[in-house]
Amino acid sequence: MSDSGEFSLSVADQKRNGLVFMTSMSLIYLIAPVTYVGVLHATILDSLEASDTVANLPEAVYLWVTPLPLLIAWFWPSPQLLRPMLTWALIVKGAAGAIAALVFAFAPKSFWIPVLISHPGIIGITGGVQTMCLWELIGRGMTPRMRGLTLGWTFGIGPLFAVLGSCVSQLILKGDFLGMLKMTPIQQPWSYAVLFGVSCPAMLLSAVLVRMAKVPPVSASEAESRSGTQWSEILRGLRSYFLNPLIVTAAIGFLLTYGGTMIMTNMSLYAREALGEAPEKYAGIQLALRFSFKCLMGFGLGWLVTKMHARASLIATTSICIAGIAWALFVPGKWYLLGFGLLGGGELFYVYYLNFIVSCSKPERMRENTAYTNLITVTIGVMPILFGLVSDRYGLRASFVAAIGILAVALILVQTRLPKQPVISDRGSD
Repeated sequence: MSDSGEFSLSVADQKRNGLVFMTSMSLIYLIAPVTYVGVLHATILDSLEASDTVANLPEAVYLWVTPLPLLIAWFWPSPQLLRPMLTWALIVKGAAGAIAALVFAFAPKSFWIPVLISHPGIIGITGGVQTMCLWELIGRGMTPRMRGLTLGWTFGIGPLFAVLGSCVSQLILKGDFLGMLKMTPIQQPWSYAVLFGVSCPAMLLSAVLVRMAKVPPVSASEAESRSGTQWSEILRGLRSYFLNPLIVTAAIGFLLTYGGTMIMTNMSLYAREALGEAPEKYAGIQLALRFSFKCLMGFGLGWLVTKMHARASLIATTSICIAGIAWALFVPGKWYLLGFGLLGGGELFYVYYLNFIVSCSKPERMRENTAYTNLITVTIGVMPILFGLVSDRYGLRASFVAAIGILAVALILVQTRLPKQPVISDRGSD
């Protein structure tokens, strides 16, 4: 769909959709310590003297529920359900945070472990639905140019909320943020109650703002294409994704780039070799650099989509990832830490690969194709292990070279096999 072609929504309605997308993503960033399952959940379980296996269960549960949003996309595909589905996903996510907060505040500690394991499951399901619906909203409800502007503003401003959320959570838990800000920490369990509890009003605010969203009416051609049985529609959706050469190529580039960025853990461990100090001493600085560079690069990447072409953002993000790893590999001393900033900016590849895939998708397939793309990321879980094996055998620097090689393959694939502008193809949908 081009900007010059007929589009059923006014510019004002498109801006409303952009505001819904930007606000929702910014609020996700703000409560990242809770919704980005892993560190906080494991820390609380560790304080309960749970085993390492139990401490890793929240993240495992989060991954295990990954297929469920896809089932939701299959069985409730109607565009008329987009707004209510998104609204209820946000309400349930907020309610899960509120219940967890109440358990921390008033229930015996024996209740904590079941809550900490079930909460990530709810986050995984509702977060998957939220992602599907938001991308369908800006896919259906915005022209490519307006979508590019929205992505630029969203991921230029949004990461600032992650920096703010990380800073506040660190102050609540420890009372100190990188030695620059200090306060009296909130005592346990109230600190946990506050962190989980704040996700409730944040998600309810997001749910209220969803009322502003405008979804274009279903076209006659789309209604006709949906006339088959449910199972025939599922098979059509699978063919539409996996037999579309542009989508498959973009998905392979996405997986390769994602796999290359899994070197982040080894880059963190490299602090011991590069600086002669414990890696955890610089964890806060690494986080600050990652999100700060996301802000700086978010605007520029959105500009690439609107002023040049969609493929340019894929090339740029992958190249930035390569630059970040190469910087850490060759720049000595504390300056090596800037590599985390570059790699953090390059992590926006996720956004622009999804944008490319959505732009290649028919309107009725946008929700499913987003779900398929998120689902196949489960295969990336093996990459940290592979990088660890390379590091154990040949050293950390060798694992950096391996990551650069993987990213270089992605760069060549994108440059040679994808068009500058994505196009919608009928291939694989019959």
